[in-house]
Amino acid sequence: MKPADFPNHEAQRDRGRAPLILAFAVVVALLAVWFWPRHPAVKAATAVPVNSGHPVSRDFPIRVAAVGTVQALNTVDVKVRVDGQLQRVAFNEGQDVKAGQLLAQLDQGPLTAQLHQAEAAQRKDQASLDNARLDLARYSKLVNIGAATTQAVDTAKAQVEALAATVAADAALVQSDRLQLSFTTLAAPFTGRVGAREADIGAIVHPADTTGIVTVTQMEPITVLFSVPQDVLPELLANQAKAPLAVSVTTRSGSTPLADGRLVFIDSTVDPTTGQIRLKASFTNQDRKLWPGELVNARVLVRTDMQRLAVPSRAVVNSQNGTQLYVIAANGTAQMRPVQTGVIVDGMTEIRSGIAPTDLVVFDGQSRLNPGVQVAATTIPASAKAPPNANVAGSQTDQDNPS
Repeated sequence: MKPADFPNHEAQRDRGRAPLILAFAVVVALLAVWFWPRHPAVKAATAVPVNSGHPVSRDFPIRVAAVGTVQALNTVDVKVRVDGQLQRVAFNEGQDVKAGQLLAQLDQGPLTAQLHQAEAAQRKDQASLDNARLDLARYSKLVNIGAATTQAVDTAKAQVEALAATVAADAALVQSDRLQLSFTTLAAPFTGRVGAREADIGAIVHPADTTGIVTVTQMEPITVLFSVPQDVLPELLANQAKAPLAVSVTTRSGSTPLADGRLVFIDSTVDPTTGQIRLKASFTNQDRKLWPGELVNARVLVRTDMQRLAVPSRAVVNSQNGTQLYVIAANGTAQMRPVQTGVIVDGMTEIRSGIAPTDLVVFDGQSRLNPGVQVAATTIPASAKAPPNANVAGSQTDQDNPS
């Protein structure tokens, strides 16, 4: 037998291993694919939602603010001018009174009797004067026929003049007593509001008492006294000479407007210790929103800057590089734009340079922006406050104007 006729066991073993090797390779390949590191797909950056709009032209009223005190034009403690007993009180505490309205009355008995006594003395002296004039007339006729002397006529003339002077003094005394009697009736010196009663019925009151019967305060019109820095004095004087400047007052918190009036007084001197000058404004106060002694915030209109470019104050970004705004470019990306700002009035900021009226400025949502970021802009009007339904996260709050 030849060697080729014998069975080849090694070849048979190799053919038996081939399927196993192939299966092993397939398993290894599957495991490699399964455990191979996977990289997440890169998603396109989403646009940042913002509110935007164009700058607007508006007037900027320039006001100077200060804390003021409400002062009545007239405040009087009504006191008696004669001694007497308080007999009647004709007002209610806190009541509004008219000028000349009866407030109180003293006992008139003693002064009435004194007046009657003076009137009686006047009538007596008047009768004596009338008799002396008749005597003078008789002596004057008798002297012409030699029945009376010239001395008698002169004596009669002197008697008439003395009695005439006495009657004149009596008349003055009667007038004085009538005036004293009128002082027992106390009337309101002007239209206003009475305060608390200061004396009780039956009390003996005197002109020297420290307190009177009641205090009357004029409520309409009323004034507010406040002080401003001397630096604004030249502009105040120049504009006040043209027309009275407008003054508005609010509550101390500044949340509630109270009244609008006009400037009526600029003090003649500046306080050297504070560098402030006193001003006074007048208000009609028909609605009684201003109360004497009340502390209020007063703002005097110094001038008005007409038609200035403005954006909402919340749009302004204060950074290390200065004051800037986010402006949306034509390709929809946000770009930082340095600007020069001016005054801030009622939530709007004046922009003196850096943007044009046609630029699209980001009003809300700046905190999520970086230069070059794609934005999804919603156009809104340029107003001091953000719209209540704005869904832009991280928008800045309004800035307050200290001036």
